[in-house]
Amino acid sequence: MRRYDEKILGKLLDVYERSLWYSGKNKINRAISMPVSRKTLPEYFDESALQYDVIHQQLEQLEENGYVRLIWKNKKKGHILERCELSLERLEDAYELLHRKPRKRKEQEIAEICETYRGKARELDAFLDWLEKRIKDGAGIQRYVDADRPEAFGRLCELIFRILTNESECFLRQFSIRYFQDSKIAEKDIAKAIHVIAEFSGENRFADLQEEEILAEYNIYRNPSWLMMKGNVKFQKQSGSSMTELDLRFFAGGVGVSNQDVETIRWAPDLRPERVVTIENLTSFHQWKQKDDTLILCIYLGGYHNHAKRLFLQRLYQAYPDAEYYHFGDIDCGGFRIWKDLCVKTGIPFRTLHMDLATYQRYLVWGRKLTEQDRKTLQAMMEDPFFQEQWELFASMLEHGVKLEQECMEESE
Repeated sequence: MRRYDEKILGKLLDVYERSLWYSGKNKINRAISMPVSRKTLPEYFDESALQYDVIHQQLEQLEENGYVRLIWKNKKKGHILERCELSLERLEDAYELLHRKPRKRKEQEIAEICETYRGKARELDAFLDWLEKRIKDGAGIQRYVDADRPEAFGRLCELIFRILTNESECFLRQFSIRYFQDSKIAEKDIAKAIHVIAEFSGENRFADLQEEEILAEYNIYRNPSWLMMKGNVKFQKQSGSSMTELDLRFFAGGVGVSNQDVETIRWAPDLRPERVVTIENLTSFHQWKQKDDTLILCIYLGGYHNHAKRLFLQRLYQAYPDAEYYHFGDIDCGGFRIWKDLCVKTGIPFRTLHMDLATYQRYLVWGRKLTEQDRKTLQAMMEDPFFQEQWELFASMLEHGVKLEQECMEESE
């Protein structure tokens, strides 16, 4: 037999835990109640189900035991139920009857886990502060935490902490085995952990990054990451005590180097690049055509650079500090923010390439409409001194309401 009394009592406790009674902010003593309607208890109104008398019997017994008070339509007891009210005098007994853990006890368990992880990482502390404030204010925390599963919350905190403090390069499943003794544990919660890190890192640090890119910032990869290069220069690959030279002039489509091999790259003293160009998108990297004999090294960046690519670029700059460094990306908010991020995090004075007003005007017909968020971001960027040379371009973009993807440009160099 279905227990309608347990169902109703459980729903009343749900109402109580969402009420001002629970948070202690109630100024008017309103009853904790639930209407009996086709929406809340459809079986009560289903004549074919024959549950009418069963529901009455169970709920009247619940009332007799002091857990609820039944309100009848037209005050005719035993006729049609209008609503059920929770008896706050037997609140603790109601939880025990349902073998249900009170919300305050659940929140206390969450608070204890917060205390365990406090002080281990700045981003994690910001997340824990948010949680504790929500609990204190009586607000919900289900966005990130299932209060019925404190062990899952503890595992999430551990995962976030391990990501934030990871230093050695590894694949996600290796990382999971290292800290959780199971290759798939980390993968179950990785999306939630990355969302927490992105939201609580501050200063919109990861605002435009995808999950994979954020993981890469902490040296964690789902699959090998490849750095692609093309041009008319040479580089050397060190293997033990031997050195192999590779001439990019013989690879018109370029070559790919795994991020695991990036640290073994050395640069040949001859055919020194006069210009280094990073390219945001893969199609544009493939479209790249060189018109003259300038010694150029072209590198596919793939949106935001990760830790491995950043180290590669910094070593390259140390080897060839006299070369000219350029970045070629979309003429949109993301493209210019990627350029700024590249300059700031590598310390290399990259200049923009084909990201100017003349190029914008030339390919304007191939543009896409700016979104409202694009407009807000551009206006904010027009107050950033870093983009001062682009302010005229940004003003033109706002005037025309158009942004450009670099793939629409026919020639790259």
